This record gives sequence, structure tokens and C-alpha cells, in this order.
Amino acid sequence: MNQEDSIPENEPYILVEGPMWGDAKFYGKWLLAAAKADALWKNAIKDPSFAKQVDGLMMASIPDFGIGATVLLSRIEKNLASFMVCLNGEEEVAEFVMMAEMGFFALTGQRYQMVTPTRLNMQKVKNAALRFARTEDAEYYLHPEYLVATMQYAEAVAWQSRLRQMDEVHRHADRHLLLETDLGSVRALRGS
Repeated sequence: MNQEDSIPENEPYILVEGPMWGDAKFYGKWLLAAAKADALWKNAIKDPSFAKQVDGLMMASIPDFGIGATVLLSRIEKNLASFMVCLNGEEEVAEFVMMAEMGFFALTGQRYQMVTPTRLNMQKVKNAALRFARTEDAEYYLHPEYLVATMQYAEAVAWQSRLRQMDEVHRHADRHLLLETDLGSVRALRGS
């Protein structure tokens, strides 16, 4: 029995679409931004008052954005267009949630687009961690589902198939259009 046979159809997954396959320039910028986020995070948790506020995040393991970003990026190779993150049980969920809050992933509909974050700084890293830490319940469980959009496994697989079957140039053009539309909506809401 392979791993996919054991996945319940209603298991929540995060679907992430990447840039054009092999876009080393994007990958490099994205990984450098992850390295910066990791350095900012490591400096942030040196502050005892901040560390106390996010101690629930570090109960199982301390997030590492360099490792998390590398693992997530490596998943694109399987499909060449997108990857999935299981909300329940994958080690990279904490990194994904906080990286989404920092601007590494832009929500377009029910899926995410990998993007290079803008204005990444200490405050943005701290805010991402605090927002995730605030999902902790009375039994000390974090609830990433409060902060990220998910879909059932079968729906995510169907989306992956559609994205993979698209012509790469067409898929990339659609991705840019989704991102421009999403950013335009955000700007309109902010009145900028």
C-alpha cells in the first residue's frame, strides 16, 4: 500500500503553485528571503519577553525557515507546477503558516502562489509568529487551520492535475494575472 492509498479523501491540504519550472532566479530570491527570515527569527527569539509569547510554537521544534523553505521548494520537482502540504502531521506546517503570514505565499482563491516577500523585517517576522501563537487553545494545541486556506485531498490532487496539464507559458501568465488581481484587490481595500 502506498502513502496515497492511506490518505483520507477529506484530509485538509494546502495547495501551492510555484513559478515557471526551473526559474532559478525566482528560487534563489525566494530562498535568500527565507534565509533572511530565519536570521530575523533567530534574533527575535533571543528576546526573553518575545520568546515567552511564542513558546507554544517551540514546544515540538523550533521553526527553521531555511530548512522549511528548502523542503517546500524541493516538492515542486514531483509535479513541476505545484505542491501540497498536509495540514495535519507535516513538520513544515509551522514554517508554512508563518511564511504565509510574512508574505512568502499569496492566497489566490483557495490555493497559494509562491511569491518573494516584500519589506521583510523583524516586525513582520514577530507578527507572523505572534499571530500563529495566538491560535493555541486551552490544551496547548496550535490551530494552523485558523490562518490558512485548505482543501480536501481529492480537490487538491484535481487542481494539481489541471495545473500540470496546462501549457507552462499559459499557466505562468494565469499565475501573474491571479497575483495582479489579488494585489489590486488588496490595494483597493487599503485605499492606496
